[in-house]
Amino acid sequence: MRVLHLNAGNEDGGARTYIVNLMKGQKLIKTESSLLTFEDGPVAKMARENGLNVAVMPQKQRFDLSILKPLVAYIENNHIDVVHTHGPRANFIMSLIYKKIKAKWVITVHSDPRIDFSGLKGKVMLNLNLHALKRADLLFYMNPSLLPYFESIGINSDKTLEVFNAIDFRDEQPLPKKHSTFSLVEIARLVEVKNHKLLLNALSKVKFNYHLTLVGDGPLMDKLRQMTHDLGISDNVEFVGFKENIGDYYESCDVSVLTSKSESLPTVYLESAVYGRPVIATNVGATDKLINPDTGWLVDSENEEQLLIALNDAYLSWKENNLNQKGLALYQLVRDNYSIDNLANAVNKGYINL
Repeated sequence: MRVLHLNAGNEDGGARTYIVNLMKGQKLIKTESSLLTFEDGPVAKMARENGLNVAVMPQKQRFDLSILKPLVAYIENNHIDVVHTHGPRANFIMSLIYKKIKAKWVITVHSDPRIDFSGLKGKVMLNLNLHALKRADLLFYMNPSLLPYFESIGINSDKTLEVFNAIDFRDEQPLPKKHSTFSLVEIARLVEVKNHKLLLNALSKVKFNYHLTLVGDGPLMDKLRQMTHDLGISDNVEFVGFKENIGDYYESCDVSVLTSKSESLPTVYLESAVYGRPVIATNVGATDKLINPDTGWLVDSENEEQLLIALNDAYLSWKENNLNQKGLALYQLVRDNYSIDNLANAVNKGYINL
């Protein structure tokens, strides 16, 4: 079976990691896969660095349709059996050519389509994406709360299959480590859906000393910086911007935090597991499959009171040197169930049943 993964190529978050890890898993289980992007950007770069097959078919602009004929020829000439698209732009392009190719077409829905865009342009993009989702042969999803939405727009459950995020594990087990100051890290784009404001507000009310590192860039950078000043916590919060390599930030934290309003199954949880760091997370998407009282703290979305309780409990656990137990429990759970070969096998089952 020959699989072609199709993506715009400008992703620098969880979707990029998902695509690369899925392809690495497919390589392990001897499924022939390759990647084609419309920009020679972060996705192609990361795939090349991991020894994967990559091609770039540049678009002059987002809606440059001159690539349609060359893309059809590329798929046919390479005898592709399954085209697997990731992201609205790739989905839209594929929706224009899927009747002209012999290959089956599947989509991974990485996030809630309803919150991917905003404004008038966003409404247009949403409609184009939904048009594509309805026409694919199969949808893979990680967020179980999307099923009712799929059904409401006419996508039957027999055209959907739940999968999961995955990560490539290091050989060694993480080492326990306690830092001299209680240290938190949140690795997420600085956008509204990640809800950094919830965390900053809660931290302004704690009575203990801490250091928070925010790893990520985005349009809310200036507002969030100003917020830390207004709350009087700027000395405790460090903004480091987007970082390609984030391992050191997990190494230097005691607890990882993600306070999103919406998620599927974020890579952040898996990365935290690799480094044996417990997680404080909001209960959205498939989060509760990983984060529970054994592996961290699960709080209701936008519930500052519950988040404050979790932060205080995590601090007490740090003080009493009890965080490692939760971190290692998360490590074991993820290692046993969310490896890249497990993901590849789950996705291949979907391909085979087309």
